[in-house]
Amino acid sequence: GCTSLTATPELKATTLANRCYARMFYGCTSLTATPELKATTLANGCYYSMFYGCTSLTDAPELKATTLADECYYSMFNGCTKLSTVTMLAPSDQISKASNCCYNWLYNAGTDETVKSRTLKVMDADAYNALENKTNYLPAIWKKDAAGTTVKKEDNTEIK
Repeated sequence: GCTSLTATPELKATTLANRCYARMFYGCTSLTATPELKATTLANGCYYSMFYGCTSLTDAPELKATTLADECYYSMFNGCTKLSTVTMLAPSDQISKASNCCYNWLYNAGTDETVKSRTLKVMDADAYNALENKTNYLPAIWKKDAAGTTVKKEDNTEIK
């Protein structure tokens, strides 16, 4: 397995294939550094469970894609219990349109007792609302009214 991996190789792809990075770092429990994810248009399942169970990860790579695909971020950070910072900049129409694009992406993430605060940055209030309105897209601890959680827009102003 990859339990002793602490950093990842560079991922140079800007054009992605379906499921290309699915489960790539699954269970890499020592991983603390992530690669830059350069693609702005995603493919079906491309980051599916990519960092699932990476229990040492504190900061997610910036998700700057503006065109999402079905299941693209599905369970991406599921089980990343020390995760405290996530940036996902997709527009609301993409979050609403792509089937299961963010399903369980933050499930059991940021739940470790050492995590004192969480920050979620999204494009704007509409993008946040799109996440909040879908079942299993935004766990309670990642919502703007949760204790210790701050939700920000891309310009760093807080969504209240």
